[in-house]
Amino acid sequence: MSYQTRAEELEDLTWALEHSFPELCPIGPLRFIGHGFRSVAVETAGGVLMRVGTSLEAATGYELEMRALPFIRSFVDPVVPTPRWYTEPVNELPHGALGYPKLSGHNPKWGIEPPISFAHALGRFMAQLHSAPVSEARASGIGDVDATERLIGAEDIVLPVLRERLPYSEFAHVQEWWGDFRSDDHMRRYEARVCHHDLWHGNLLIDEEGGLSGVLDWAHIEIGDSAHDFAAPKYFGEQFWNRLLEAYLAAGGEFGPDEHHRAQKYWEGREFGGIAWAIEHSDDAELE
Repeated sequence: MSYQTRAEELEDLTWALEHSFPELCPIGPLRFIGHGFRSVAVETAGGVLMRVGTSLEAATGYELEMRALPFIRSFVDPVVPTPRWYTEPVNELPHGALGYPKLSGHNPKWGIEPPISFAHALGRFMAQLHSAPVSEARASGIGDVDATERLIGAEDIVLPVLRERLPYSEFAHVQEWWGDFRSDDHMRRYEARVCHHDLWHGNLLIDEEGGLSGVLDWAHIEIGDSAHDFAAPKYFGEQFWNRLLEAYLAAGGEFGPDEHHRAQKYWEGREFGGIAWAIEHSDDAELE
């Protein structure tokens, strides 16, 4: 079942959640919050944020969050949600669901640079996350992921589609980028750290004072290259990114020329990952 903002579909979702989580009543009327690649988010009448899976990957991510977030919360500022309601896939919710008390704040607006206080708070948070002990993270169920190899794996998916859609000169430029990326030995030299993987505006919350009030969507928490976490914040702008880095270093984070290089390459390749997802899930609207 696909849940969108239409009233009749929210009514169906209300019934499904009431059946799976009777302790949450009252659940309806639900308020639509947003949707991503794997989930739709709604708020119950009682103030609980529920994420309902819309793909097979969602259920796996919810299970990981239930195991890993208690560990993460012990090392970072209290801006990480506490999952309390969870179900694996059932008839009413075929891709599972995960819920937690709603955090305060709102997503930073796309295209508008957040205040310096937000950059400083996010940089401090990232330093805390990257300092979490890797051995304990593995014991909590967080797995190792090679972000470079993962991106290289998207090449064969993305290029055939871009070949048909781009002018020759632009496609040749894309091919050259992939060749350089595949042969870049710097991308494989890093110290493994605990990473969020997707610190873009849709997964961050800002409060009325300009502080960081929430970091959401931990379905892809991983042990890997911490430079990857610096790619998505680049969309906030150069000044914001520089302030974030200052706070990261002040909080004990390590970020030198090699990390700068890898973060830039991850940022350059970020949209290729989105294209690959859209192709694999036959999401023509997202692909366009």
